[in-house]
Amino acid sequence: SKILKMRKVYDAFLAEFPLCFGYWKKYADHEGCLDGVNKVFEVYERAVLAVTYSVDIWCNYCQFAISTYNDPDVIRS
Repeated sequence: SKILKMRKVYDAFLAEFPLCFGYWKKYADHEGCLDGVNKVFEVYERAVLAVTYSVDIWCNYCQFAISTYNDPDVIRS
């Protein structure tokens, strides 16, 4: 399916170039359009492990969490 192909392309690219934080964001955005919140969180979790010191990744992840959940404790976790 198209979703699996898209994931394979992002996964292959990010395996080679994990520091390209913009592509992590694009990957998360695509997952949000296609498969929902859980997959977006999975992508962001992988992103922050791969690019731990990227302020941009953390900001995008936090913005997504804030826009998705209303509970501050869930957002902080």
